Amino acid sequence: PHGVQVLTTDSHGRAVPRRDRHAREEDAEQIADLQVAAWRTAYAGILPAAELRALDTTALAGFWRGQIEAGARAGAQVLVHDEGPRIAGFSSFGPARDDDLRQRPDVAELYAFYARPECWGTGVGRSLMRSTLSVWADRGTRSGYLWVLERNARGRDFYQKGGWRHDPSAAPSGSDPDAREIRYRLTDIGTRGR
Repeated sequence: PHGVQVLTTDSHGRAVPRRDRHAREEDAEQIADLQVAAWRTAYAGILPAAELRALDTTALAGFWRGQIEAGARAGAQVLVHDEGPRIAGFSSFGPARDDDLRQRPDVAELYAFYARPECWGTGVGRSLMRSTLSVWADRGTRSGYLWVLERNARGRDFYQKGGWRHDPSAAPSGSDPDAREIRYRLTDIGTRGR
């Protein structure tokens, strides 16, 4: 949805307009800054502190600029949750990359999904997820998957509340037991309420 207004609620149950849109190249710096802030907060005590301190916003901005620019050609997309002058969240998704799912055109992968830590619990994530699933449904996607750090309890809880389920058939990725990722799946996307 290009600049589609959606209505959601804040943490106090009040209706608040939200705006999710496709990312533009000039959003890359804010997306990178948001990702670094989210990683440093969400993964503190999970990933090594030195690794989190070493995150390079400039390099990440270059990565996201390339993803946004090349995304349409590769079938990948980046959505942002825009709240005036700042981006409060983003999702990145596209064709399945896992060997057991990549041949299925009706399956998409959620590559990245983050909100600014100060926006956690305010509805940003719910709004952005609704928009992501709406894009998927419009593309004929019926099933999606993502990888999440096994020790990321907050992230796992968010996905589970949204109907995502742990996929026990997928082998955890990563050799470090603290940084193991597990796969979650969401099915029946075209039939879910948007």
